[in-house]
Amino acid sequence: MKNLTPMQAAYWTGREAKGFLGNVSAHLYVEFDGSNIDPTRLEGALRKLYETHAMLCMQITADGRQAIGKPEESLSFEVEDLSRLKPQALAHQLAEKRESWTSRSLDLASGETSAFGLSLLPDGASRLHVDTDMAAIDPPSFCLLMEDLARYYEKPSLPAEPGESSFFDWLDAKADDADLHRRQQEDKRWWQERLDDMPPAPDLPVVAAGQRVKSGRLAAYLSPAERRSLEETARRLRMTVSALMLGLFAAVIGGATGSGRFRLNVPMFWRAPYTAGVERLVGDFSNTLILAVDLRPGETYEEVCKSLAGRMLDLLAHSAYPGVSVMRDLSRHQRSLQSAPIVFTSGLGLPGRGLFSECVRQVFGSMNWAVSQGPQVALDAQVAELDGGILVNWDIRYDALPEAWVDAAFKSYERLARKVAADPGSLGELAVCSVMTCGSARRPATYTEDMLLELLNRLAPGRVTGSDADMHLPIRDFGLGEGDLADFVTFLNRYIPSAAIAPEDIGPASTTATLASLINDRSGKASDSIARAFLQAVGPSSRISLAAQPAE
Repeated sequence: MKNLTPMQAAYWTGREAKGFLGNVSAHLYVEFDGSNIDPTRLEGALRKLYETHAMLCMQITADGRQAIGKPEESLSFEVEDLSRLKPQALAHQLAEKRESWTSRSLDLASGETSAFGLSLLPDGASRLHVDTDMAAIDPPSFCLLMEDLARYYEKPSLPAEPGESSFFDWLDAKADDADLHRRQQEDKRWWQERLDDMPPAPDLPVVAAGQRVKSGRLAAYLSPAERRSLEETARRLRMTVSALMLGLFAAVIGGATGSGRFRLNVPMFWRAPYTAGVERLVGDFSNTLILAVDLRPGETYEEVCKSLAGRMLDLLAHSAYPGVSVMRDLSRHQRSLQSAPIVFTSGLGLPGRGLFSECVRQVFGSMNWAVSQGPQVALDAQVAELDGGILVNWDIRYDALPEAWVDAAFKSYERLARKVAADPGSLGELAVCSVMTCGSARRPATYTEDMLLELLNRLAPGRVTGSDADMHLPIRDFGLGEGDLADFVTFLNRYIPSAAIAPEDIGPASTTATLASLINDRSGKASDSIARAFLQAVGPSSRISLAAQPAE
């Protein structure tokens, strides 16, 4: 038996935590849509997989340690024949299954670190369901499992091939590393000197507590051409494409929350080469870096990306002290439980270029659904190479965050990434949060902001979500044409002539919040009373006439 690593212990205790963002296990659920999978052949491949990777049989004992059980007692595989269901019933059954597996909590005490399911669908189609607990299987290990499973399925005559060493061997070698112990103490001091300056968690627009756990995902795919453009831009800036995507993400979160200073949780999965064949091991090698984001007025997206890339290098140089321990020290320092509920995970730049090989795609089909949960995680944003492009995937706790807010923030991130790919020079524009007064506290929208959003909603139906994020998105991103923009300016000047708004006042980075502030200042603080009268006079079902007379 072995002691749990700091991350494993956090996962184990976190699944028992109740209250906000608790009551979930740290796990990854994935679906592959393929065809003509033989259940018997797949079960045989799974048995070899469990014989190959001992951590599939890992169990956590009553005293909080980890041990290896027997493969025959740990294997969880179920087959469900849905091939005769009618389309509506089939869709309902698959949706229920997805929801059930998404919120599943595997029985680690009994050695259940993973579960596999096969749904047989009409016309020979199939869906492979895979759920893995991160206390035993981190995301890179999951990819390794799928490669081996596909190999064993494709070639049934292959014997099980346990590696030269095990995850437990790796833990022993790590525990004997005297240099690591020295660096851990040095890095602990480095972090403790910075606890006073650690920014708070992002000021999220959380929903009312007490709701049933509900997780979901949003995903977008950036083409191979867009990936190449982003990689070229990152090379020009002397940073990784992961750092570039992280910087853009931080700018979007800053704008969506109104937070200028906040912290992000950035996982890393470095496997120190303590044992032979470490690249073939399955286990939890994860650590987290607690990244301090400080968006400053006047910063461009490029400056944000460069600043955070530099900070990431500092964090990597002091990563011997686990991020879990940093957060524990921060909680003690502030005498209250501290968290980092927004996570940014990058799988870009991994060996082999992509999550899965062609073998996995040929055997099991495409990965068409993936969602993760984790204790104290409200949003986990991931970027990874897939089919030559970049998969952007956000896993969301919808019982904690408003759906409209998340949707608006996600669309903003997707639009920004595509814009930078199409026009790398746009990185020189002001970052979203930099053109407003950044602060850690959000406030209710002013009447002037509400009026502007109402006008935008009429001019660009469906683009305004009704969330806080709308106020911090560039106005030009709402899809206004030049004619719409001219009408928008004309209307504002008819209602609030003292503001004297010109088209030049609405630049590429101008948001509803910044424009409302400008209007309020120029009107001598009179705009809110005018906007209030306007909102009372114009009902939501009325069509705004840009030739209408002012409300006051």
